[in-house]
Amino acid sequence: MGTRFFLLCACTIGLLTNIAPVAGQEDDDRFSWNGMIRTRLQGDYQDGSRAVNRFMYGAFLNATLRVSDQIDVTGKVMTGNPKAIVVADWMSYGDLFVRENPHISWMYARIRLNPSLTLTAGKFPLPFFRPTQVVLDSDLSPEGLAQQITAKSDDGSATFGLNLGQFMINQLASPVKDLDRTYFLGGQAMVRFTQPGKSQTLAVAYYTVAGADSLFAAQNLRSPALIVAANSNRANANRTGYLSEYRMINFSGQYTQTVNGRPLALNADYVFNMGADDMRHGITGSLMYGSTGKVGDTRAGFQAFLMQQDATLAPFSNIDYTQTNTKGAGVIFGHHLIEKLTVDIHLYTRKYDSPETLVSPATNNAWRTRLRVMFMLRLN
Repeated sequence: MGTRFFLLCACTIGLLTNIAPVAGQEDDDRFSWNGMIRTRLQGDYQDGSRAVNRFMYGAFLNATLRVSDQIDVTGKVMTGNPKAIVVADWMSYGDLFVRENPHISWMYARIRLNPSLTLTAGKFPLPFFRPTQVVLDSDLSPEGLAQQITAKSDDGSATFGLNLGQFMINQLASPVKDLDRTYFLGGQAMVRFTQPGKSQTLAVAYYTVAGADSLFAAQNLRSPALIVAANSNRANANRTGYLSEYRMINFSGQYTQTVNGRPLALNADYVFNMGADDMRHGITGSLMYGSTGKVGDTRAGFQAFLMQQDATLAPFSNIDYTQTNTKGAGVIFGHHLIEKLTVDIHLYTRKYDSPETLVSPATNNAWRTRLRVMFMLRLN
C-alpha cells in the first residue's frame, strides 16, 4: 500500500508538471527540491548505570511543485519509523528495508488565496510559530487543515498573524490509523515587530487534544505497541488512560538582533495545562549566537527547561531528549565545515522529578547526560 501510494503521488506531481504551467515561469523555476543525509554518534551516561552508545543515520528528500502563482504542492520522503508520533528520520544501521522502509512524511497543498490568507491541506509541517519545542515537536507531521491570516502595517514594521490548525496526530496513513478520536485543535495569535538589525515576536496560543486516552492505549495497552513516543505523563488510577486532560495555553517570545555581524536569538516558551489539577506548568528558554549558513560559520547556544509532569501531552512534546516530568539544561555548538557539510555537538543533562509516577517507572532520578555529535550533508 505504501509503495502504491508513493507511486501515485509521484505520477500526480509528474502530471501536474506537464499540464499546469505557471504564468511567466520556466520549467526549472516551477520545481524545487532539497534533502539531507545525517549521521550521529550518541552516548547516554548516568550514575549507577552502564553507558549506552548508539550510532545512527537518517535521510530525507523534499520536493515542491509550483502549480500556479497561488498553489504549491509539497512532498517529503524520509527514513525512520512511521509508527513514531514524533516522526524523525533516525534509524540504526542495518534497519533500512529490513525493519524500516522509506515513507511519506509530507504530502500537502498550500493555496494562497490572497496576500493575507493561506490555506494548507494534507499531511504537513506544523503551522504555528514555536521558538522552542515545549508543546509540539518539530518532527510532527499532522494530517488535516491549517489556515494562516497575516496583515502588515503600512510601513512594514509590524506583522500581525493568526494561525489555525485542525488535524489528527495519529496520522491516518500510518500503522496507528485505528486510534480513536485523537484530534488536535489549535489557534495562535502573534505579532512581530521589525527594526533595522533586530526584531521581536510575541504569540499566545490555545491547544486542545481530544481522545488522548487512545494514544495511551495504543502505547501501553496494546502488544506490540502501536506507537513509539514519550511515556512520561501520569496514568489514571485504573491505568487505562491519562490522569489529566490536555487544554494548553502557550505563551511564546523571541528576540533577535545582529551583533558584530552575527545573529543573536533569545527564545522562551511557557505552557499552562488547564486540563490538569496540578503539575501543569512548563517553561523553556534558549540563547543562540551565530549561524551555520556559510562555510566557516559557527553558532553556539544554551538551553534550559523545567517541565512538570502534565504540562503538555508528552508524545507531542520534545525538548531534545527530555519530555515532561524533567528539568535540565544543555549546550549546543555547530560549525559549517565544508560546502554543504555541517557538524552539531549537543551536550544535555536532565533528571526525572518523580520517576515513581511514570507509566514505566525509572529506577532513580539521577542526573542523566547525553552527548551527541551529528554530521549533516545537504543534498542541494
